[in-house]
Amino acid sequence: MATKALAKVRFFSEQLMVELGQKLVADKKITRPQLEELMSRKALTGESVDILLIRESLVPEIDILKVLSDLTAIPYKPVMEFSVDADAVGRVPAKAALRYHIMPLDLQKGKLTLAVSRVPTLSMVDSVRMLLGLALEWVLCAESDISKSLKHFYGLGAATVGDLIEEKADDIDNLALQETDLAVESGADEGVVKFVNQIIHEAIQMEATDIHIEPFEGRLRLRYRIDGILQEIAIPEGIQHLQKAIASCVKIMAELNIAERRMPHDGRIKVRRGQDEFDLRVSVLPTRFGETVNMRILNRSAMFIEMPGLGLEGKQLPILNDLAALPHGVVLITGPTGSGKTTTLYALLGKLNSREVKIITVEDPIEYQMVGINQIQVHSQIGLSFASILRSILRHDPDIILIGEVRDMETADIAVRASLTGHLVLSTLHTNDAPSAITRMIDMGVEPYLVSSCLEGVVAQRLVRRVCASCQEVMVPDDAIMNEIAETFPDDRLEDANFLKGKGCPDCNFTGYKGRIAIFEIMIMDDLLRGMVVHQKPSNEIKKKAMQHGMVTLRQEGWRRALDGMTSIEEVLRVAHKSELMSFV
Repeated sequence: MATKALAKVRFFSEQLMVELGQKLVADKKITRPQLEELMSRKALTGESVDILLIRESLVPEIDILKVLSDLTAIPYKPVMEFSVDADAVGRVPAKAALRYHIMPLDLQKGKLTLAVSRVPTLSMVDSVRMLLGLALEWVLCAESDISKSLKHFYGLGAATVGDLIEEKADDIDNLALQETDLAVESGADEGVVKFVNQIIHEAIQMEATDIHIEPFEGRLRLRYRIDGILQEIAIPEGIQHLQKAIASCVKIMAELNIAERRMPHDGRIKVRRGQDEFDLRVSVLPTRFGETVNMRILNRSAMFIEMPGLGLEGKQLPILNDLAALPHGVVLITGPTGSGKTTTLYALLGKLNSREVKIITVEDPIEYQMVGINQIQVHSQIGLSFASILRSILRHDPDIILIGEVRDMETADIAVRASLTGHLVLSTLHTNDAPSAITRMIDMGVEPYLVSSCLEGVVAQRLVRRVCASCQEVMVPDDAIMNEIAETFPDDRLEDANFLKGKGCPDCNFTGYKGRIAIFEIMIMDDLLRGMVVHQKPSNEIKKKAMQHGMVTLRQEGWRRALDGMTSIEEVLRVAHKSELMSFV
C-alpha cells in the first residue's frame, strides 16, 4: 500500500468535494440530510462544500483539513511546526501571496513549500508555478494561521497600500471619515481611512494597549504594545510616503486641527467593534521627520476584574481581603507604569462598594466608571489637583478614599491624616518593591511616626507574560537558575517540574507569549516593622524582617509561576531582579 508521501497529489475538483461529504457522513461528522442540504445550497450559491461546512460550523475546520489531506495526499500541518524561511517569503511577492492566500514556509533545493487553507485548483497551481519559476510543494493549514502569518511577514494592509502609494496621498482634506465602527467589511473603506481603520482593528484584535506610529528618515514604523512589550508590526514598503496622510487622518478622527503640525495635540476617538466600545486616547507630537502618533486603547467593558480574578496565589487573596476590610489606615499598591495597579485598585473597590459605605475617588484619568462610587477627575490646568480635591472631599463624610497616585508631599500628608481620622485610604506609588514604599513616603516629607501609625500594608505587583499554550515546549534552565529556585523551594518540587517556553506561532504573533498574569509581594505591617520604620531603618533591613515573617518576594512568586508552567524563566528574570533577593543576604 502506497504511503501518503508517495501517493499522487490531487487538487480541487467537484469529485473531491463529493468524496469529502461522503467521508464526513461515514465518519458521522454530519448526517445524510445535512449533506443533501449543503449540496442544494451549493447549487444555488456556487460555493464549495468545504467552505459551506466551515461557515455553518457543522464540522471544525481542522477535521475538514485532515480529511482533505487523506483524500489529496497534501499533508496537513500547523504553521507553528515550521520555522518560516525568510528566503521563501522573499521569493513570493506580496500581491501574489495575498491574491492566492498562500504562505511561503520553506525553500530547499529549488522546491518551495506553500501553505494554503483550501485545496488549490489545478489552474491556481499552474499560475503560481509559472509566476515563481519553482517546483512547488503544498501544505494544508488553518485559514486563521495563514491570515496571521501573511500579516506578520508581509505587513498590515499590504493588499491595498500598494495602490495607495501610487496615488497622491499628502493631502486628505477631501477624505470624509464616515465610519468608526471597526466591524465593517474589509472592502468598505478606501484609501488612507481604510488603512488607519485596519491599524486600529488589528491592534484591538491582538489585544494591544498602545499603538505607536513613528516616522523616521526614509521609513515609517508601526508598533503595538502587547502584554506590556512593544512589538514591531510589519507594514508594506513605501508606506512612508503616506505618513502625513496617516497622521492627518488620525487627527481628523480625534477632531484635532490638521493644519497645525508644529504643536503637540491630545484628543480622543471612540470606536466600536461588535458589542465592545473602545476609547482611544490620542497624542500627537512633532518630531524631526514628521508627527509621531500614540493611541492608548481602553476597553471599558474589560477594565474591571473581581478579586478572585486577579490571580492571587494561596494565602495572598485572604490577606488582601483582610486589608480591604480594615476600617481605617493606608493601603498602597506599588509598581512601575503598566503593572496593573489600577486594575487591582478597581477590584478592591468592587469588593468594598456597598450601600453601607461612601466611596470617593480622585483619579487622573478616570479609567473605569463604577456605579455607586463618586469619582472625581483631576484638572490641574484649573487648579483642581489631588491635594485640593482631598481637602474638600474630607467634608463629604467618606468612609473610603481612593487616590489615583501619591505624587507629592501635600497629597501624601493629607492621605496620612485622612487615615488617622478614621478613613480607609487606597492609593498607588511607583516603587520597585513593597518595603521601598516606606522609604518613598518618608522621602516625600511624611514623618516616620505618621507612616508607622497609618500604613497597614503594601502590595507590590508586576505583570508577567503567559507562555503561549499553542506553541509551548519544555526547556531546561541553566544551573545557576536551578540552584536559586532550589533555595527558594527546598522540597522535592523541582524533580517533576517542567519549565516551559514558547516557540512562536501565529496565535501569539510569533512571540511565544499570549496574555499576562500578575505576581504579588504583600507586606503586612506589624509591631516589629512599625518600630523599624520609626527608627528609620533602611528598606533592605525592613524587607529581610518581613520575609522572616512570611512575606513572599516578587522573584520568589515568579519562580512559583514558572514551576506551574504559567510563565517562563526569561519573564521572571525580566520583571524581578536578583538584587531583590540578594540585597539583604
